[in-house]
Amino acid sequence: MESLITIVFLIFLSGFFTGSETALFSLSRLEALQLKTHPRKGCRTIPELLSRPKELLVSLLIGNEVADILSSSMAATVLIGQYGQVGKWLAMASMTVILFLLGDLLPKALAFRTPQGFGCLTARPLKLFILLTSPVRVILVGISSTVLRLFGFREEEHKDSRLREEDILHLVEEGAEKGVFKELERHFIFGLMELEETTVASIMTPRTDIFALPVQPVTKEFIKKIKERGFSRIPIYEGQLDNLKGILHIKELIGWQRRPINDIRELLRPAHFVPETMRARQLLAEFQNRRIKMALVVDEYGVISGLVTLEDVLEELFGEIYDEFDRREDLIKEVSPGVYILSPRLKVASFNRFAGTQLPEEKVETMGGFILHLFGELPREGTSKEAYGLRFVAERVKGPKILSIRAEKLAGEPQDGGDRS
Repeated sequence: MESLITIVFLIFLSGFFTGSETALFSLSRLEALQLKTHPRKGCRTIPELLSRPKELLVSLLIGNEVADILSSSMAATVLIGQYGQVGKWLAMASMTVILFLLGDLLPKALAFRTPQGFGCLTARPLKLFILLTSPVRVILVGISSTVLRLFGFREEEHKDSRLREEDILHLVEEGAEKGVFKELERHFIFGLMELEETTVASIMTPRTDIFALPVQPVTKEFIKKIKERGFSRIPIYEGQLDNLKGILHIKELIGWQRRPINDIRELLRPAHFVPETMRARQLLAEFQNRRIKMALVVDEYGVISGLVTLEDVLEELFGEIYDEFDRREDLIKEVSPGVYILSPRLKVASFNRFAGTQLPEEKVETMGGFILHLFGELPREGTSKEAYGLRFVAERVKGPKILSIRAEKLAGEPQDGGDRS
């Protein structure tokens, strides 16, 4: 009778270890992190166990193997005593079925159905078992590592326990599904992660499109030029753009008629320069630390290649935004339902959001780049091409530059297809 009770207990232990393995390793990182503040001690133990997965897994395997071997051996001893050598085969057959059903299949099914509940029940006993079996575990791990080295396998170095980018993105997606994050928060976190991969060169205004002015007296004509362009900060140079003298903040010109300005250089603030290769997230931090909103971008030779603003960085997070002097129609204007006049500087992603289209955003940043890629050359003024459910017309072209683009939605055409020309 005592032997039977021991066998039943060992089968229970086998199920305990098997179910625990399934339950604990079925939990996502988000679920495990949430358990750190759970009121039950058993639940709070789970993140601690999962923080050392190798130690946990080896301990579970030790417990499961010992329980299976001991229960099978005891069953064989009992049945051989009852039926002789036939008992050995009876024990093998019966224990195979019993261990498969009660020690493996059933506990795994229960653990898979309620991994958190199962794990909370087993976590504290497991922690004690891991502590008690640590000498055995260390010896077995040492032996396995030696054997692996003999066969030419190198054990992987301990991986950084910090969450990788893909882990964070997965957690955010999972959190959004479970209602932990709102859609706006999810969008913001994804945008923030993308800033790590985005370079300044990909979001800057290129040199050819920079609006800058030479050093000159402050006159009505000068003020008129500034008002026409509507920018709040303007680079001022002497001779050529690379000889930059500083940045003019338009608010410095308030009251210029009552207070004559003899030398505009007196109003300029120092320009800040950043390399093309700087990451957008690093640039955002630099803008915040220095309390500035504009920087000039330089290439590897120190030549000014573009201009980037705080607005450009924030647009990567929140989409197209406009400062106090911006005019939306400069970039996009819907002249009639489904018909748009676009600036070549408009971001492809911004057009997709505005018009509900699905133009590819991987290869090019701006609509000007998209048109050049679509046509395969600089299009002649008035030429058109159909793609992605739209007709694109190079409405105005001057020399080597596209000045404006006309985009028309085609009735009944899907917007995920390619070139139809």
